[in-house]
Amino acid sequence: MPQLPPHLIYLLTFMGALVISLVSIPQIMLISAKKRLFDVPDNDRKIHLRIVPNLGGVAIFFAFITTCSLFLNPDSFSNWNYIIASSLILFLTGIMDDLVALSPSKKFFAQFIAASITVCIADIRLSSLHGIFGVYDLTYWYSIIFSVVGIIFVINAFNLIDGIDGLAGSIGVLCSFCLGVLLAVSGNPGGASMAFSLMGAIAGFLRFNTSPARIFMGDTGALQIGYIISVLCILFVNSFNGHGAVSDLIHNAGGALTVGLSILFVPVFDSFRVFTTRLMRGVSPFKADRTHLHHYLLDLGFTHSMTVTILILSNVLIITVALILQDFNPNLGMLGIVVLSMGLYAVLYFMRKKRMESINLLKEKSKPAIGNSKVSATGIYHN
Repeated sequence: MPQLPPHLIYLLTFMGALVISLVSIPQIMLISAKKRLFDVPDNDRKIHLRIVPNLGGVAIFFAFITTCSLFLNPDSFSNWNYIIASSLILFLTGIMDDLVALSPSKKFFAQFIAASITVCIADIRLSSLHGIFGVYDLTYWYSIIFSVVGIIFVINAFNLIDGIDGLAGSIGVLCSFCLGVLLAVSGNPGGASMAFSLMGAIAGFLRFNTSPARIFMGDTGALQIGYIISVLCILFVNSFNGHGAVSDLIHNAGGALTVGLSILFVPVFDSFRVFTTRLMRGVSPFKADRTHLHHYLLDLGFTHSMTVTILILSNVLIITVALILQDFNPNLGMLGIVVLSMGLYAVLYFMRKKRMESINLLKEKSKPAIGNSKVSATGIYHN
């Protein structure tokens, strides 16, 4: 294949993945209907009230792998084979869970293997925190541990936010677009190609996943998206050199890490908050409940589409703040993001609390007042 300019490769990977995803999903929906492969609303947490196919992640994986294999130049990403291996492990894990339901321990083990291949063999890892929390260069083993834990956390974070129509997919598009642009201007065409390929694959899926969703991505898609985006984030931080076009956007290495984390704001902040509050209540951090940000917004009366829009705009706001604060001490930048995030959450929390109290009060008032009434033997009420 002739050597193509990077911008043309980015366009081809995006368009190729988009077309493959758009063409594949109707076929997956047809097969799911024939074989009765559905996500059934069988508990109180599931918001949808009808059976919906949940194998949309198959199309995302197929579109992403196919276009990257066709257009990604091995010279620009020599460790692409390890990414394929890890992606395949997560794909098989996700599709098994979507079809027969795996235990959390088995899913975690698969995530650990995929993350370990990426960090230890492909050597894609964070080697420095660039002054955040006062930490600069990490020793080899601390770098390994920190990177493996980080990848696993991001994978699960995307899996946890996949709770309403279009949310995980829309966040995935935002993250892959931002990281694709940053990797492109940082001079990492291999990473940028991966990002735009993933963006196209998810965009095609969203055509059928926006409310009311006709198909879900399932764990097959959520695990894949979380994994690739975590890898892209590490690649961006490691690619930053302060030269060229990227210097117009990001001014220092600490700012690169801060901006990278801000791109992951919605899934990371929501998952960290939920895990922390569950532990504080003395329950398992993996115990399902209705305390995610999207649940709060739905309780306030917002539709699925409005909830997705609010969370996307919140993520964009956090990214903007990170860009503004990047020239300060990295710890101040992180503190600013955390304070803003907690402030937005506090407003949401108290709005929901007030609404739920009002609803409960109305329910109490609507109950029939029969406490003081008695029925005689003749069936006539006497006070």
